[in-house]
Amino acid sequence: MSSWEGCVRAGFGLLLCCLGSQAAAADVDCSRAIAPQRCQAYQQGLRSCLDLAEPQRRVCLAYYTPPLSCQRQRDAKRCEALLAAQASCEGMTGAGRRQCIDERLPSGDCSRLPQSCAEGACDSSRRRGAGWCLSAPPLAD
Repeated sequence: MSSWEGCVRAGFGLLLCCLGSQAAAADVDCSRAIAPQRCQAYQQGLRSCLDLAEPQRRVCLAYYTPPLSCQRQRDAKRCEALLAAQASCEGMTGAGRRQCIDERLPSGDCSRLPQSCAEGACDSSRRRGAGWCLSAPPLAD
């Protein structure tokens, strides 16, 4: 592949990332991407965050995009649950998909957290705890 073709692909990828429309996200063909698995993981996260403005979308993508492998993750249980939740919420987008995923994620593991963090992040009524001091991103305006 020539450098010109690489630039065209990179530009096309950037264009699709910037559009933020559901039609553009649905038309992405990850089989032609340089890293198809990473493309598919990103598309799963993007389906959860399409309805958000750019600053909120970045935070949302960091939370809802599944990693390529759960083996090296701090909280492998949450990672595997996120993969399963993304698969079970297929066909949904935006806030409905985020709610569907949040309902399927396990509550945070407070046994590994400092007490002050555990009090805020691992409230038993919240099912969004990520297992550390992180909770689901505050996405509402």
